[in-house]
Amino acid sequence: MDFIRQPAPSGRLGDHLKHQLAEGQWARFRAAVAFVKRSGTRHIVAELSAFAQCGEVEFIVGVDHGGTSCEGLRDLLDAVAPRGRVLVFHNRLPFTFHPKVYLFSNRIAAHVLIGSGNLTEGGLFTNYECGLSLVLDLTNPDQAAVFASIDQGFDSWTDPSAGTALALNDELLAKWRESGLVPSETSSPSSVDSVPDDHAKWSSRGPEWPFKARSEPRAPTSPTHEGPLISVRRETPDRALASATKASVAPAYTSFVMTLHQTDVGDGQTGVGTSRWSPEIFVPLAARNACPAFWSWPEAFESDPNNPNKRDRRGVRVRLGEEVIAVNMMEWLPKHDLRLRSEALRSAGSVGDILRMERVERTNDYEYIFEIIATGADRHRMYLALCRHPVRNSEKRYGYY
Repeated sequence: MDFIRQPAPSGRLGDHLKHQLAEGQWARFRAAVAFVKRSGTRHIVAELSAFAQCGEVEFIVGVDHGGTSCEGLRDLLDAVAPRGRVLVFHNRLPFTFHPKVYLFSNRIAAHVLIGSGNLTEGGLFTNYECGLSLVLDLTNPDQAAVFASIDQGFDSWTDPSAGTALALNDELLAKWRESGLVPSETSSPSSVDSVPDDHAKWSSRGPEWPFKARSEPRAPTSPTHEGPLISVRRETPDRALASATKASVAPAYTSFVMTLHQTDVGDGQTGVGTSRWSPEIFVPLAARNACPAFWSWPEAFESDPNNPNKRDRRGVRVRLGEEVIAVNMMEWLPKHDLRLRSEALRSAGSVGDILRMERVERTNDYEYIFEIIATGADRHRMYLALCRHPVRNSEKRYGYY
């Protein structure tokens, strides 16, 4: 791991990018940047074009505050053609797309550059910027898990269902340039490496701006009071439960993974005089307790009037593949587990597969995305590495990220 600091005579973000693009060992390059301008793209288009002839390339570019130019987007489109793609990210709500991540990978290794530098000349070379250069060994489970979490971050930004990322093409770029939605450097040369305007101007565009509003967690409210800034209160379990019930807390993690076993996806006894197991996947209570807000527990669960040991969260809308299904979440205290009841979900998996759950804001007709990672899938090893936590008296493992 190396610390990137600039201005400097060498070892700057631009130097790292040019070197890795020309290295010849990487099969894939993904980048997510807030702002792109020709002042930056002109330094890497030659190496990027050569890389795109044989490797997979994907750029996710923000257009908030007018910080990205038509010329910068034009350079990227031309450089990654015909194999790569450029996506433009924008949320009509006041959330600025602001990452600067550059990820190179192949089947056994990855190299990630994370820092403060945009794809502008200042961000690559001349601004006071910093970052980290990290090499990952994907044969190491812990390092593979780090890579998987970064890669998943890219996947969440490019999720087409959110409506905040659109694949750029010549027609869209020409339309946005003509309407002034994305500024041209020739019309505002003084802003070659500046961010000239606020988010509101670029979020309030009319129907020609084809992005959707996507709700995200807000910053915590800072109380105004006099006296000590820190107070400590010892909470009993009852008081903690009451506090959690009063307000829905944003989950610390947005994704959950868990290995599937015979009790989850097996059929049980199906002979004469026996009945098939109920269509339920078992989530250990330890996993639920590790991040209660992910499950909206306890505020979204209702007590069963006929059974004091049972609570239900019924009809949770979930996207599984191309279908949206209803899943019942049931807490069953005597059994020490939380159950996901759905025949469609149980039928989709096999023993050894991994269930991946991603919690999304309810801007669509569902609250979670469920995915079954099959045992033989290329991604199975990476997600298995994320299942870090064992379960007592069981082979089941789980993890959040």
